[in-house]
Amino acid sequence: MIIRSVNRDALAISMGMERVLSEIKFWESKPKKVRSVKKRLERLYQARTSLTENTKESKSLVEQLREINK
Repeated sequence: MIIRSVNRDALAISMGMERVLSEIKFWESKPKKVRSVKKRLERLYQARTSLTENTKESKSLVEQLREINK
């Protein structure tokens, strides 16, 4: 079972596709990947998938979480 932080996932999704792709490119260029970098890349890959496959749902999720965190 994978336990993920919904808030962190929402923050990654809310960055937008361009920034997600640039961060993926940046972190993939590092030769050594510690565990935190691997987890960050995993989260960014998921954000990229969510943004491409479920655009409307991703936007709705981010808006709902922003309302909750106010």
